[in-house]
Amino acid sequence: MRAAAGGEALGRGSHDVVARALPHYRAWASRYGRVFLSWSGATPTLCVGSYDMARRVLSDKAGLYVKPDPGPTILALLGVGLVFAEGEDWARHRRVVHPAFAMDKLKMMTGAMAACAGEVVRAWEARARAAVPGGEVTVEVGQQFTELTADVISHTAFGSSYRRGKEVFRAQRELQHIALAAIGSIRVPGMEYAPTKTNVRRWQLERTVRDTLMAIIDERLDAAKEARGYGTDLLGLMLEANAGVGGKRAMSMDEIIDECKTFFFAGHDTTAHLLTWAMFLLGTHPEWQQRLREEVLRECGGAETPLHGDALNKLKLENS
Repeated sequence: MRAAAGGEALGRGSHDVVARALPHYRAWASRYGRVFLSWSGATPTLCVGSYDMARRVLSDKAGLYVKPDPGPTILALLGVGLVFAEGEDWARHRRVVHPAFAMDKLKMMTGAMAACAGEVVRAWEARARAAVPGGEVTVEVGQQFTELTADVISHTAFGSSYRRGKEVFRAQRELQHIALAAIGSIRVPGMEYAPTKTNVRRWQLERTVRDTLMAIIDERLDAAKEARGYGTDLLGLMLEANAGVGGKRAMSMDEIIDECKTFFFAGHDTTAHLLTWAMFLLGTHPEWQQRLREEVLRECGGAETPLHGDALNKLKLENS
């Protein structure tokens, strides 16, 4: 069913992604209704096609809907951060992570984000200038945005330690491929712990991620002892919030590492796809390209004008 759906080209103006990506769910919903039960081996899954029911599940505060066990392969990628933490653990993690995402803190990172994006744009412009006059340059924007978002997260999450942050990114990308392969296969109990070639590689990557992040964290803790502070990036803000009152930590270092993993995956992959999709839409609607370009130049200035976070609130078309 997937092979048949994947062989059909999606129309340029079509947004019917479910029929292409998950054709079996579309077929089951047509046969059994918008709410139905499916099984993966011995594991039942309640599929909900009602927006109101989905909203009720996602906004649940009573703990009635428990998050599924992701298994060791997914945990190697994401860790037990906000995505998988439950109950009081989730609340404790959120108290530490939330201050790092306050609007005034995020605005301070606008310059670093703009600098990373500027490097990509200048590289594209250089390729265009080097092309044969009247010729065309093809850019694989999906890969470019994957690298861009990795640069942005490495700079905003780890600041001066961004080069080692890129090492984490490369290991996380390989872990992601391993996790995606595991999702598409039948889960045999115990196989995730057997010393297969894939599992051995996963363990190596896990150690790389943990050791690299731990080295960065140790540097920040040493700097704080010398009264140089934790830093103003996401990791520094999180460590500062974690120190609490009287030096009592709310989260262990392993939990901090898990949140760093969540930063990388949640902030990188989704943003790269969003940017790629935005470029596709702009390419198919050139009139919007012009309108948005005029607004950005009017409110933010040209390429040589430093970008400030407050300017983003003035972009009415961007935020509509």
